[in-house]
Amino acid sequence: MICRIIITGITNMSIGYICVSGYDMAARKYIRPIIPGSHIMESFLSSFNTPIDLGSTIELDLSCTETLASPPHIEDNPFDTSTVKVLDSMSRVQFRSFIESIADESVESIFGYEIELINGQPILPEGSGTRSLGAIMGRKCTVYCDHMGKSRCDFVDQSGYEYRHLPIVGRDEWIKKPGNYLDVPIRLSLTRLFQKDDDSEPVYWMQVSGVIAAQ
Repeated sequence: MICRIIITGITNMSIGYICVSGYDMAARKYIRPIIPGSHIMESFLSSFNTPIDLGSTIELDLSCTETLASPPHIEDNPFDTSTVKVLDSMSRVQFRSFIESIADESVESIFGYEIELINGQPILPEGSGTRSLGAIMGRKCTVYCDHMGKSRCDFVDQSGYEYRHLPIVGRDEWIKKPGNYLDVPIRLSLTRLFQKDDDSEPVYWMQVSGVIAAQ
């Protein structure tokens, strides 16, 4: 199945690997292209006619016979890397406007109502969650570096709920620029099941893919 998606997330994984996700405007849903049994290399972004970046529109062939999707990661979809074509790109300002246009009202409207806190960190228990990708408009948002030098984010969504100390995992530096922001689009995602220590249960951890503060 040939599909066109606008790239909304590029995340660094372990060394040399990335996670790429996008939004299918025709189907009005997020897509996370997956290579079954493997990972997407960082070199993937520069392997085509034009480099792939946030806001790029790409065409690719998604498998309609095999699925890797299971809640909350319903966006996972195998694809054929040889079919990828880069069709268009956006400026940062255009990308911000696009994310605003597809933003949900609140964090709960993205992930569901099972959100819990572990030491202040928002999580979803195993087996819960309606999807793993989305965006909201943050009423207030602060981006900063923690004592380890890692980018973090505190924000309040439109429903008034506050979320603190979320890691920002996006690859691009401009989407994790320290500062205080008002009415800013924020891309969100869930990790895979992760168990922090032997005394805890595996859960899905909420993270910020990027704060889209381009003017």
